[in-house]
Amino acid sequence: MKRFFALVLLLALLPAAAAETQTVTVSQSGDGSSYFFEPAVLQVAVGDTVIFVWQNGSHNVAQASDVEAVSYESGFRSGDPQAGGNWTLPAKYTAADGTLEYLCKPHVMMGMRGSIIVGSGAAPIPEMALSFGDFPWLSYLLLLPLLGALWCWGFRNHPGAPRIIALGTTAATLLLSIVIFMKAGSGSGYRLMEEYVWSSQFGVSLLLGVDGLSAPMVLLTGILGPLTVLFAWEERKRPALFFGLLLVMQTAMLGVFVTLDYFVFYLFWEVVLIPMFFLIAIWGGPARRYAAYKFFIYTFTASLVMLVGFMALYFESGAQSFSMIEIAKHSGSFAPIFQKWVFAALFVGFAVKMPMVPFHTWLPDAHVEAPTAGSIVLAGIMLKLGLYGLMRAALAPLPLGAEYFVPVMVALAIISIIYGAVLSLAQTDLKKLVAYSSISHMGIALLGVATLTELGMAGAVFMMFAHGLLSPAMFMIAGMLLHQVGTREIPKLGGLAQKQPYTAALVVIIFLGSLGLPGMAIFVAELAVFIAFFESHGYWLLLPIFGMVLTAGYHLWALQRSLFGPLSEQVDVTKVHEAPWYEQWPMFTIVALAILFGVLPRLLMAPVTVACYDILRLMGVA
Repeated sequence: MKRFFALVLLLALLPAAAAETQTVTVSQSGDGSSYFFEPAVLQVAVGDTVIFVWQNGSHNVAQASDVEAVSYESGFRSGDPQAGGNWTLPAKYTAADGTLEYLCKPHVMMGMRGSIIVGSGAAPIPEMALSFGDFPWLSYLLLLPLLGALWCWGFRNHPGAPRIIALGTTAATLLLSIVIFMKAGSGSGYRLMEEYVWSSQFGVSLLLGVDGLSAPMVLLTGILGPLTVLFAWEERKRPALFFGLLLVMQTAMLGVFVTLDYFVFYLFWEVVLIPMFFLIAIWGGPARRYAAYKFFIYTFTASLVMLVGFMALYFESGAQSFSMIEIAKHSGSFAPIFQKWVFAALFVGFAVKMPMVPFHTWLPDAHVEAPTAGSIVLAGIMLKLGLYGLMRAALAPLPLGAEYFVPVMVALAIISIIYGAVLSLAQTDLKKLVAYSSISHMGIALLGVATLTELGMAGAVFMMFAHGLLSPAMFMIAGMLLHQVGTREIPKLGGLAQKQPYTAALVVIIFLGSLGLPGMAIFVAELAVFIAFFESHGYWLLLPIFGMVLTAGYHLWALQRSLFGPLSEQVDVTKVHEAPWYEQWPMFTIVALAILFGVLPRLLMAPVTVACYDILRLMGVA
């Protein structure tokens, strides 16, 4: 029995006996010409104890984000500079493989920094929960609008049939997107996954899956589908081609949101451009061809830069796969300089699509010349592809690149918020005003991502969803006014509420929701982003807040000039009446949804927050 207890005690003490104590000397030369940690690079086993011993001079030990950082941001810290004594590194920092960079804050500019390599030195990549579905929900989601488009073109000789087919198809897609959103839930990892190998030699497959980041975007795309078809109900010019292009574009946008393969992601991304190009070029305004070509050249060129980044990730990872999940697992092996250059390439590709200043000049032209249905899709979903792509495709595999570009993202976000608001104030065309307001709102979303915090990123996704509802409603208002009085020029309008009181009530609610009225969805998003930004950047928050003051200004100015006051004498208002049902109902639906998610934000925040935490875990931030 004694031998048994001795054996148990020995086994219990084996881990403790295996752990060793390692010492790092903190010192400087006698004449103060050199400052150093000795050894500068320390290799330890997992579970070892590390003690820092001060020998000469006043120093401290503080963790650095990478080998180039010159300040302490988070992690371990010995406290204020001290002379003499010792300090033990908390055990949790040597409990797993990884590389710890640290510095002496007072003397880092003199080169006083060091590294601790724990175990293999590779940071463990958190395993994502992968759940393959027992029914191909996502495949049907992609196929349904495509089949509807073919059906529309098959009835091209029946002018009334394509719109009915398109409405039925988008309604079925909406039901499917609701099912997918509910099945995705708020759990960690990817759900409803499907994989269809395309080219095993190159590692390309149709890998589909949704999580709390993509499921809300799928739902948003499903919601806007039938609303867009309804608002374009009276389209008479080549209706089969018009509604068919809307359905093809819906398939491509859904493909971007559910694809987890870089190569297929790029294919869907490019396919989105083609239907929008033709919608602008064929059904657009007087300068439609110029706007269509400018839209295509800007976005296609940026896409090629993005493709270079994707190929760099593929070759550098050595994963022999374009899977986003597999490539993210190799992020720890990517050199800092590689991460910075590739993140820059991806950021340029995504920033043009958002769009951020100075890549924004294609947007006002595209919006002004596009038909109302095209503007609804462009503002509601296409602008979200850029920020979604940044979060899905760039953050997890390139964490050091993302951290390095945080100041750039913050600067561009704040400039876009203020610049977009100032330009909106200067507009007389209501549609151009809404176009510039989209730049300002998407700047808020980028600001949330730039915080690299759970709350900020969740607020960014919420902003994408909320703006994806209310910005299309603003374009519906511009389209409705054009149909009613033949102009969108704000100075020529006035007093229209007297002629269409019920429609005017919807317009007022939409305008107030877009400027961030409490109780509606955009307010929740702005509040989350601004709280997160204040926690990470302090009183720099005053700059985007100033942008919100301008936002309220141009919304209220446009609302007052167009709806209230005496009836305009510059346009014929004798035939102005309530908007027809196919214009009123889409606006009413959006108002109801904006209030629903504004009053019950948890419906969206619960899954989104978990997905953002997953991204931060993969980045090693959370």
